[in-house]
Amino acid sequence: MKPFWKWGLGIAAGLIVIIIGSNWYVNHRWKPRMEVKLKDLIARETDGRYQLSYDRLEVSLLGGNAAAVNVSLIPDTATYKGDGRQRPESGASYLVRIGRLQVKGVGLMRLLISKKVHVNTVVIDAPSLQLVRHHWPDKDTAAADPTVDTFAERLAKTLAGTRVNRMVLNAGQFEMTDDSSAMDVRIRDITLAIRDIRIDPASLLDTARLYFARAIRLEIDSLDFLRPDSLYRLHVGPLRFQTDTRELALRDLRYGLTVSKAEFYRRVQRAKDIANIAVAHVALNDVNLARWVNSQTLAASVLRVDSGSIAVYKDKTKPNPPAYKIGESPHQQLLGMKQRLAIDSVLINAMDISFTEVSDQTAKAGTVTFDDVNGLIRNMTNDSVMLARNRFLQLDATSRVMGAGDLEVRFRFDLLDTLGAHTYQAKVGRMDGRSFNRMLTPQMNVEVEQADIQAMAFEMEANDRQTSGTLQLDYRNLKVSLLREAGNGETSARPVVSFFANRFLVNDSNPDANGIYHQGSVYLVRDPTYSFFKMIWHSIREGTKQCIGLEP
Repeated sequence: MKPFWKWGLGIAAGLIVIIIGSNWYVNHRWKPRMEVKLKDLIARETDGRYQLSYDRLEVSLLGGNAAAVNVSLIPDTATYKGDGRQRPESGASYLVRIGRLQVKGVGLMRLLISKKVHVNTVVIDAPSLQLVRHHWPDKDTAAADPTVDTFAERLAKTLAGTRVNRMVLNAGQFEMTDDSSAMDVRIRDITLAIRDIRIDPASLLDTARLYFARAIRLEIDSLDFLRPDSLYRLHVGPLRFQTDTRELALRDLRYGLTVSKAEFYRRVQRAKDIANIAVAHVALNDVNLARWVNSQTLAASVLRVDSGSIAVYKDKTKPNPPAYKIGESPHQQLLGMKQRLAIDSVLINAMDISFTEVSDQTAKAGTVTFDDVNGLIRNMTNDSVMLARNRFLQLDATSRVMGAGDLEVRFRFDLLDTLGAHTYQAKVGRMDGRSFNRMLTPQMNVEVEQADIQAMAFEMEANDRQTSGTLQLDYRNLKVSLLREAGNGETSARPVVSFFANRFLVNDSNPDANGIYHQGSVYLVRDPTYSFFKMIWHSIREGTKQCIGLEP
């Protein structure tokens, strides 16, 4: 009787011969037929709109591995440029390229027995996706049927039981354009690592997962977005997102014009605001992944906005037809957003904010600045769940107004009031009143020659119909100079008029020389064409005029 080890050795050798033979058969006989069927399947399932190609396909039964080099999924561009009968239902075409695709550790026995795919690792090197959005005038744009499954739901049914331990994407690129506008999105150097992917309906509803995955880490070197009108560009980068830490962080956010101010106004043909935004660091902490999966609500504990500037510019010498502004206050626009937000707190640190306006009367630019703005916004939400607990959004902030006076401000918005009710109050510390000349002189041809502001405070209640409140302004030694246009863009003083204004119209201090303290009592009916910020400016101006004696 032969020893058992010889039987074992013979069986092992036989298995090796079978596996090697099977592997040879797969690569030399079965693989060519599989390639033809795979390409036919892609063509058939896309109605001939796409073709699959690759330079080399390698399959190893022994290790359960497969690899493909220079994979491409190429659209038939003629289909998307043809007449309506040829156009596909999809409003976009895709060009996909992958430098190398590797699938490692496929569980062949499990696949044969249970018909379920279990994979150890998928590696995608140097992938790129170019997406082109198409718009057809005769295309039916009816709303999508809400009963139709989403892509993730269809995937959960089609690939139910599929498991992937790890998926890695290296050096990815993404580009999206639009064939009817200048819109352009470019994402560079994408790195993506995903762990423990389980594709089935239960995993889709698992609040500990994000789209089937237990953990996701995404890093992007840069993202650039060109608006459809080509007037503005957004840049972000680098960007990082991790489900383990539930944090989204980005640096170097910049949003601004791609053209000069003159060219901007030549194109828009009206007095429209120009915004220029730069922020060094933005972070969203403690992101609620479950709420995103279940209801696509962007929920988080804290949004941090750190170090940057916001500059707003408007040229009112351009056509400025009146427009209806009721219902467009900041909190009303928040409620009108399609994206649901539920952010507990927004922390603002070291932001410089400025507003510049070219007067339609003097054609000169006046600027008001708020330096080193630090603030806290509580309950920034349009989500019914959070609004049921707290209906108020509150902003508390400090800054240096005109670089000269300490400012404290509080806004409180009632998010459920149908008339957009809100309150605002502020305090300004001691400062030199001449600092306001950068705003007053270009706008009103008035120059503050001297003013020692001791304190200023106001409290206002407002809604879509009216604003009311009080304003106190304590000051000494006020003296103003009224100016007139002297040609060539210059101004000259009007000494006689200025003398009478200082002598008979303006109180040089508050309390005045008779010891009477003047307080501003504000009541303004809102002009429907006035914006939220214009109403704030008018309420402050009205109260200030009463304090300095220009109105009883």
